[in-house]
Amino acid sequence: MVDVYSVVNGAFGRLEVVQYSHDLVMHAHSETHFAFWLYGGDAYVNVGNNQFKCARNLVLGINSLASHDLKLVDAYSPAFFLMLYLEDRWLDETFKHFGRPVVLPSVEFSIIEDIQDASWKLSRCLLTGNKPSPCELDSQVKWLIDNTVEQAMKMHPLQLVPVRRKMVDYRLRVAMAHMRENIDNPTAAEKVADVVGLSRSRFFELFNTQLDTSPHVYWNSVRLEEAVKRLRFSDENMTTLAMDLGFSTPGNFSRFFREHIGVTPSTYRRLSYAA
Repeated sequence: MVDVYSVVNGAFGRLEVVQYSHDLVMHAHSETHFAFWLYGGDAYVNVGNNQFKCARNLVLGINSLASHDLKLVDAYSPAFFLMLYLEDRWLDETFKHFGRPVVLPSVEFSIIEDIQDASWKLSRCLLTGNKPSPCELDSQVKWLIDNTVEQAMKMHPLQLVPVRRKMVDYRLRVAMAHMRENIDNPTAAEKVADVVGLSRSRFFELFNTQLDTSPHVYWNSVRLEEAVKRLRFSDENMTTLAMDLGFSTPGNFSRFFREHIGVTPSTYRRLSYAA
């Protein structure tokens, strides 16, 4: 059984306290996100060709659209995480004194005891139902991210490269727009490559070098982003939602969502509403 114990939305994006009892497939998110391992079984995250172990004194920071998965060492020992999914606009505004958007240069960052304690405190508040006000929540998240990034800067100078605004090759932009416009009709990557006049190999190379992901993972991330948004903010039934996102049955949609998020869409909706 996998449960998202709490889902809370704020100006920053969304925050989740999650129990993972099974692996997650390779996927990506439109948000930059930070994963704080709280307790439980050992787990590893693969980002690109590199593997990182989750630990109490570490936080994993993953740039938006970067492909990653999650692997449990023991399927009978679930791992508990505090997950922060940060909207790029909020992140850029928070660190506007840098002059350019922040792109995390590394995935793994050591954190000091104060940051560990803050992540625990925030998680406990959410799990016990003693949720802070929206203003207090935004303030706590900002403190947590400010101090995490500050700690990261001591290890690696942050790359002040405007990746999200430079926005890559024109043909890649057209391909991404095509995928978003056809969210209900995912097709083979080769067909999208044809739309923008690229060979299959060049198409995959552009996605890998400029977005750190693959066309397949990106398209799934678009569907996942839309699913999360509609589960949080609409009451439409699962059959309609599944069909709108290009799934043949609600069961296929539920399986896809669970493999990427760790919980069924109905459970995610219920906990989002409760938050």
